[in-house]
Amino acid sequence: MNTNLLDENYKFSIPENSTSFKIDVGLAGEAPNSALWLGNDPNVFVIGIEPLEYHWKMLQNYDTANSKRCYPSNFKIIQLEQNIVSFNRKKICDIGKRFIGLKYAIDNIEGIVIRKFYSMDKTDGGSGSSSLLKPTLFHPQRVEEEVEVNCVSLQTILNHISWDKFSFIEHLKTDCEGYDLTVIKSLGKYLNKVLFISSEYLSQECFWENQGKKTDLIEYMSNKGFDIISCHSGEIHFINSELSKIVDMSKVNCVTLGL
Repeated sequence: MNTNLLDENYKFSIPENSTSFKIDVGLAGEAPNSALWLGNDPNVFVIGIEPLEYHWKMLQNYDTANSKRCYPSNFKIIQLEQNIVSFNRKKICDIGKRFIGLKYAIDNIEGIVIRKFYSMDKTDGGSGSSSLLKPTLFHPQRVEEEVEVNCVSLQTILNHISWDKFSFIEHLKTDCEGYDLTVIKSLGKYLNKVLFISSEYLSQECFWENQGKKTDLIEYMSNKGFDIISCHSGEIHFINSELSKIVDMSKVNCVTLGL
């Protein structure tokens, strides 16, 4: 699952038929975005990033039938033990080698740093929210456990991509409980290579200490040349305006963007 990201010579193994590249930060225990991407496009390569061992155990073989959570009708999940994407407990497609899972939290740092990570109550049967940020007294859930996790930047991860294979990153999705702007900043020199960015924003800006604000996220992205596509249901979608002018948009798979 993890690789030696400090080895400058290491490169991710990418299938020959992969023609698009997406990154999913914050998989939780179901990885619905990765599952949707993998099930929708046989030629997509996905890097999925999640720090909690609890969530990786769910991703190995998660059974929605025994879950207490209510899922939408189009909810697909990854089952890594069987190497498939499933829907209603039925196989949708094989994953093959199109997915690489990295057990890290993302931070805007150099190298690899160990930090405290807050995992919240999971009594609803789901995977619970979690963050590098400390929850405030206003958070609706209690802290279930505090764990130490390895943190790394997206730039460090992307240094291990063979860029003769991909000219750009089609989509970055972040779901990081108030830490999304920091995660985006951690792209460093690769920010201008991302076509679409989808990030969670919290309507309540008092759940986490020093959590990012929606207005700060919009201002930063605007200053970096990204336009808003849509903003609803706690998620905001951006497009890289300059990159969109040189990419053949007819070949871009816009699933999960509402386009």
